[in-house]
Amino acid sequence: MSRQDFDTAVVGAGIGGLGTASLLARMGRSVILLDRSSGTGGVCQPLVHDGYRFELGPTLLTGFGPGGPLQLLCQRLGLTLPVKACDPAMQVALPHHRVSFWAEPERWWREIRREFPGDEAGWRALWAELTGLVQARERALQELPGLPPEGWGERLRLWRVLTLGTVSPGPAHSGAGGAGLKRALATPFQATLNRHRLGESSRRALEAAVWYLALRGPGECSTLEAAMLLHQVRHGTVAVSGGVAALVAALTEQFQKDGGQLRLGTPAAGLHLDGGRVRGVITSAGETIRARWVVANVPPDVLTGTLLPSRRRWLQGRGVLDGPWEATLTAELMVAALPEALLPSELSGLCFVVREPHRPAQEENLVFVRRTPAWEEGQGPGGLRCLSVGRLVRLRDNSEDAAVETDLLEAVDQLIPGAAGAMACRRTLTPATLAKIWGRPAAAVRYGVKTPDWLGQRGLPHRLDWPGLLAVGDWTYPGRLVAQVVEGAMRVADLIHTET
Repeated sequence: MSRQDFDTAVVGAGIGGLGTASLLARMGRSVILLDRSSGTGGVCQPLVHDGYRFELGPTLLTGFGPGGPLQLLCQRLGLTLPVKACDPAMQVALPHHRVSFWAEPERWWREIRREFPGDEAGWRALWAELTGLVQARERALQELPGLPPEGWGERLRLWRVLTLGTVSPGPAHSGAGGAGLKRALATPFQATLNRHRLGESSRRALEAAVWYLALRGPGECSTLEAAMLLHQVRHGTVAVSGGVAALVAALTEQFQKDGGQLRLGTPAAGLHLDGGRVRGVITSAGETIRARWVVANVPPDVLTGTLLPSRRRWLQGRGVLDGPWEATLTAELMVAALPEALLPSELSGLCFVVREPHRPAQEENLVFVRRTPAWEEGQGPGGLRCLSVGRLVRLRDNSEDAAVETDLLEAVDQLIPGAAGAMACRRTLTPATLAKIWGRPAAAVRYGVKTPDWLGQRGLPHRLDWPGLLAVGDWTYPGRLVAQVVEGAMRVADLIHTET
């Protein structure tokens, strides 16, 4: 059995693992990054099919504004990425309404007046409340460590801010101090929508956005979380030339330039323990890679079911939260290429199609359509535009490919009449196919475990109950935006750098 020694071993080369490993390598640490697949990026890798390049994973990139997580990550690593602002960031298409989420206020309110004239007062009151919550949260973060809190000391500080109201409310939103944040955390977004008396179509537009961003409906999502997500997407969303894969490629290259060791095609079979502390990784080939720290960036069910050792006895400490981590939501996707002339000029880069207006805008009733920007090179032959069409649905034992394809084609036709018959290329990707491409069981996008909601940032602490082991990515931010995963990667890298 061979042995190697590193300061840090990172398991999983998705955005969270890449970000953590790249930062530590830049700090001069000896770092090895392992992944079972043949490439880096995880769900951020595109699919190349019949000469076309399709984006399958996250395409909404927030956090590139001043002080944003992605802007800070690139700054710390010396990376420069070609980005273009996305305004509107997204669009919701109902059978009789189409509303775009513009960042520019006048265009935003002109859109609301045109589509929902009877609801404008309710929209303005709701948005003023959500804006006040976002501002109060930003002030609270100045008095708090990073989120989620680590240990009882940080949790006590968070409790003091929320319970004792140490955040001073802003002059325009006097009810949005610490007490207001606590109420917003305890209030489902659905209750807030009810209070502002928005009509059914207005509700569906907001439900669609929240479902896609949080993977929860307004009855499950807190008002503060909805406020935070909607604000992030409306302000500072960008598209990267080359897609999210360009960010992956830049991180991978910089990691190796800074001396990091990348090992692809290397599955991890378990963690190496020594004296009650995690001190490395054991690969499926029986190799022991010793490290003072191990960072796990793998799907939660892989972490709890494969990597972690058996739960310790209660006298030796509480075991890591282990469930239920079974997948509850999965992705169903179809990729297609359309003649560019067929695409309406008002079509946003990311559009949500609500198929039936009298049902909640989620699961089978919500289909997203993402189109590659016209300026994007390498997407395929000229005159054609690549689309990714899909939905996030409950995991089923048997997925009927033909039924999925029919539903998705009908949604595209609802958005772009005649599109189904004009496709130059088309391929349906079932959960089983996506699981192979993404390297995650069942192509899961949401798990059954209930995670806390720290000031609207849902997740679990990076520290697990095993000394020497930290987690990033899906464990901490299940189903979240890339910006939150990157924020967690920076925190973990700084924590390792500070403590060793």
